[in-house]
Amino acid sequence: MTREILFYSDFPFGYHNPDAEERMARFVARSYRVHYVEQLGIRNPRPRHVLRVLRALSSRPEGAAVPFDVASPKLVPPRRAPLIGRLNRAWLTRQLLGLVEDPAQTVFWLRYPTPELVPLVERQPWRVVVYEATDDHEQSPGMNDRLRRLFREAERRILARARVVFVSSAAMEARLAELHPNVIRAPAAAVDLDAFASPFLDDPNRRVAVYAGSIDFRFDSEIVAATAEHLPDWRFVIAGPIEGPARGRLGEIPNVRLAGRLPAADIPALLADASVCLMPYRQDVFNDTVFPVKLVEYMAAGKPIVSTPIAAVREFSDVVEVGADPDSFAQAIVAAAQGDSDAERERRIERARPFSWERRMDQLQHAVEAAARSA
Repeated sequence: MTREILFYSDFPFGYHNPDAEERMARFVARSYRVHYVEQLGIRNPRPRHVLRVLRALSSRPEGAAVPFDVASPKLVPPRRAPLIGRLNRAWLTRQLLGLVEDPAQTVFWLRYPTPELVPLVERQPWRVVVYEATDDHEQSPGMNDRLRRLFREAERRILARARVVFVSSAAMEARLAELHPNVIRAPAAAVDLDAFASPFLDDPNRRVAVYAGSIDFRFDSEIVAATAEHLPDWRFVIAGPIEGPARGRLGEIPNVRLAGRLPAADIPALLADASVCLMPYRQDVFNDTVFPVKLVEYMAAGKPIVSTPIAAVREFSDVVEVGADPDSFAQAIVAAAQGDSDAERERRIERARPFSWERRMDQLQHAVEAAARSA
């Protein structure tokens, strides 16, 4: 059975959400050899993208031990100009093939349909090609009609070679099931239940609302700011890398603390201190395709959860309160805190159990090895 994975991530290495790295580390623990390839995306780099990469590199822990090698290929801009595009495809193929011993015995696992990777997918006799759609990147901000066409064509050609397709959400399952016969819903969200276990905080005077995640285009900073102003007796802790004007708006509010990016190991302690955990996502097409890791982490911590009405929370209506605007969001926070109990905490933890890392890894490994046996 093949025991080598060439994993092309939708994240740069060291991204604040370490799901991809954790997953590949667990494959290594199951006797796989893994090569982690950092995200290349689809756009030509702009100055802000270069600055973001430089900031990420400067904040990456030095000497961090990982059980797999990390490849950081680069493409020359303008990356799809005719001559440069041919150079990029050949250069990328040479870089990635140099990582693996034998493509015919390797799982090529892609989380993003970068067009320059398509020839590598099509022209090598990979043992198994896996396509994993964690989000509907086609709907992400900055995707114009030309980029969407490139995305769709690259995805179509990768799907033609893929033997298994993993998706994180019902929306992605519905879309890709029309294009591929072997679509498996296996959310990227997974959790170490023991790490997040925390006692029930039986303190009616405690008023701490916590958000742990990126403060980016998915995050509704206005609903958080207005809610914090509605609830001046609550303390709002916003932990994660922050982009754009949200920093200025939220930083002006006395009862909001911007905690910045925290190591993944610190998140359980942050949630243990919360009265209520927040999922203030913007209500748009893109966010209706996501299945947030934080939802599973919040449930594993046993905490009351308040979210905007994105699609992912519909099947968790028994453990998630919903508010669509600042008034209803603030009301939901107060109601969630008042309705908390030890029994409710246990119910939330039970809802998180299907998302344990062991169950997720068993599901992924079984599907990949079944596809390899049938190849």
